[in-house]
Amino acid sequence: MMHFVDAARDSPLLAELRDEGVLAPDVVSRIDEALGRPETGTLCDFLLAGAPFIPEKPWLSWLIRRHGCHRFGRALWCGDGEEWACGEAPPGSNLPYRSCADGSILVAVLRPDLMDATAARLGSRRLHRAAATPAEIRALRSAWNRLPGWDALAPPAVLKDGVGKVQHGTVGLAQGCR
Repeated sequence: MMHFVDAARDSPLLAELRDEGVLAPDVVSRIDEALGRPETGTLCDFLLAGAPFIPEKPWLSWLIRRHGCHRFGRALWCGDGEEWACGEAPPGSNLPYRSCADGSILVAVLRPDLMDATAARLGSRRLHRAAATPAEIRALRSAWNRLPGWDALAPPAVLKDGVGKVQHGTVGLAQGCR
């Protein structure tokens, strides 16, 4: 098992996942093997690398029962054109992936213990905790980083207009980020 770079933050959640039976010893071994048994890393790296090995039902049940998440169906990318979806995927493990009609955002949760940081990053918008599998979060992260044109352009200039709406400038504006 790798040593976590931030063990104080990562170890309690790993212990909870083990205690809840989500990460059985054989799953941990398979993830370590898939990672090539690195010396150090983060729990996020470990969980995302373990996406093919972590059983979906226990994972989703743990998020729903223990952390107040809801299953809104599979977490699929729907962030094109949203102001929070421009640029590379945000750091951290919880990814916004869909805006709701009331202006709130669905956030795919990998690390429920980091939801306060996710909320701070997304500002005052209401967040809905979506129970998502590590495989779905990997797919979301890949979709986010493949937004059309981002790889060739600089990040957009973001300005607030007089009414408080966020507008994107034309410098480096990628398709889908209007």
